[in-house]
Amino acid sequence: MGRCLLSAFFLGSCLLAAAPQAITPAPHGPFHISRNHIMDSRGQTFLMRGTQLTGFRMDTAAHDIQPGGGRTGADFGAHSATSLSAIRLRFNMNTVRVPVNPLESGAPGYFAQLAKLVKLANQMDLLVVLAATDPADATGDFWARCAAEFKSYPNVLFDAPAESVAALRAAGVVQPIVVSSAAPLDDPNLIYEAVPRYDADLAGQFAAQLDRVPLMATGFDPEIENAAACAHFPHDPTAATALIQSYLHFFDTHGISWSASVYEPGKLIKDFSLQDATSLENGWTCGQRGLPGMGRVIEGHLRSAEERGLSIVSAGGGVDVARGGYAMAYGKVMADRDSRATGARLPLTLGRLRVDVTDSAGVTRPAGILWASAGWGQLNFVVPQESALGPARVTLVREDGSRTEAGIVVADTAPGFWTGLSCRGPALGSAIQVFADGRKSTTPLSTCQGALCQTVPIPVAAGATTRIRMTGSGFRNAVSASKIEVTVGGIRVPVVEFGPGQDQGVDSVTIEIPSSLRGLGEVELFCHIDGRVSNAVQVRIGGAKPTS
Repeated sequence: MGRCLLSAFFLGSCLLAAAPQAITPAPHGPFHISRNHIMDSRGQTFLMRGTQLTGFRMDTAAHDIQPGGGRTGADFGAHSATSLSAIRLRFNMNTVRVPVNPLESGAPGYFAQLAKLVKLANQMDLLVVLAATDPADATGDFWARCAAEFKSYPNVLFDAPAESVAALRAAGVVQPIVVSSAAPLDDPNLIYEAVPRYDADLAGQFAAQLDRVPLMATGFDPEIENAAACAHFPHDPTAATALIQSYLHFFDTHGISWSASVYEPGKLIKDFSLQDATSLENGWTCGQRGLPGMGRVIEGHLRSAEERGLSIVSAGGGVDVARGGYAMAYGKVMADRDSRATGARLPLTLGRLRVDVTDSAGVTRPAGILWASAGWGQLNFVVPQESALGPARVTLVREDGSRTEAGIVVADTAPGFWTGLSCRGPALGSAIQVFADGRKSTTPLSTCQGALCQTVPIPVAAGATTRIRMTGSGFRNAVSASKIEVTVGGIRVPVVEFGPGQDQGVDSVTIEIPSSLRGLGEVELFCHIDGRVSNAVQVRIGGAKPTS
């Protein structure tokens, strides 16, 4: 049975954070400004916690947004649902900043292609902030055309120079605008952007505007590949980590929004395949490109994870875990040996350790364990179905009496689809085709050879019904099938059945593929339940495209 194995993105890497673990609130626009707060449509204060994507370009748009060709070793697209879901779930972010090239924006279809990315990011519960790659190239005409396309998107903001604010307002933009200006402007609906430096006192950099206007910090990256910029950054990994943490704590304390680093290899992540976070712990040489980066510092901060403790995620890689669903812990497991459970029922002890879950009502229950690693590694267990919702405590108890604890948040649902590796790639499950005469044909959704998995074409034909049954976890407590919103290639499809499977913690979800999707090819699939998004996985819709 496939599991969502998250490779090494948390192994001993998470960092101490004081705040309790919680999902970073998703955007609910349209937004407005009240004094120094960004307010959403529900009247709640909203803080942006995000990263910058690679710049949007017409010549790479299709590749960047499409899946990366399955688990054949190719990277997933920089702007794909897989990458965006990793930003939302793994990093627990709620915002992406998208650089747009004004010099390319006049090309036919440019904004239509950009809209695909914006809609996809919004579907992944991410606010989009559109910015110019070079503000000097962004004329009033560019911002007017940009506004015409996106001004009605409730979860889109614009990041523009002060002199472009009037053009955006004249084009009908009523949303807050992120603006670079040291002095207050005559517009009450602005968010003031600042670029923190590592060679000056942080509080002093924000003193003039702090607590007076809403602020957003961008660009605070160590820029290790830039020898001049890197010279002002601590060369000791421990000191560098502490400095970044102090910045993040300052932003949290003062309600400052931020966009950290860039979501690209050598910055926030190592690659677009496994998309593991970068680290500072192995040191670096200023002026040389490599893989050191602030990814794990950011990841640990937004997950409130304790350094060299346990970090626990859901089946899809997110912060909340579902009662009755799978959870994966990473870090100091220390079973007496690598151990996997066998049989229909999961044992309550494995590798001479047990897992206790103490829920928000103070009730402690043992959890069934599927896998336990010797030393530092991974622990897979099932959260007891009876657990009360809300903050909970997981305690790993070893035979020698030693204990390791971590906080979690128990929810009714926390959707995650199984794949062959690391929460991404081709979905696990089967396609069932039922013909008019009652005949049935079953096809696997994917095949794997070791760590390499590929999608299998799902047959879709006129006169037959095609349904996809996928395995995962965190679905069983949904109110109804209609409350599970599954999107295939950007199109919502009906859910016809869901519920627990034969194995503990494992659920199944069955969707129907309309004949209109025949010939769609390899696309990404994800879902929403109760305001929570799942990981994105791939399926391949086969058959000849319908003729119009």
